[in-house]
Amino acid sequence: MTATHDTILKADRSGRLRFSPEQRLALLQAYQTSGLSGPRFAALHGVKYQTLATWIQKSKQTAALKPKRLSFIAAEVLPGPELGHSNSLEVILPGGGKIQITGSAQVTLAAALLRQLQSSSPC
Repeated sequence: MTATHDTILKADRSGRLRFSPEQRLALLQAYQTSGLSGPRFAALHGVKYQTLATWIQKSKQTAALKPKRLSFIAAEVLPGPELGHSNSLEVILPGGGKIQITGSAQVTLAAALLRQLQSSSPC
């Protein structure tokens, strides 16, 4: 028996089925791993396809709005000659952005930028 059929589904006055947030999440996870088309999956699980499509769209929007946390690792930059272009440090951010540090003076600026990115809220 699947997670969607383990509990009794409630219906409202007009006969529409009401799914709990846990049931919706279980259905979305089952759909993602099923390999079935949306309409076929919805028909097999007693959900209208438009309802399933709305849940999928809302879950994608929620995932896109979720802030991504940066994590830091300790690093020590020793004073010395300026780094050449072939001797640079590249920091790749979770969203795909890159910071290339080519000199020791840029380390402080890059650290300040990363701290600001970590503490600021998404746009």
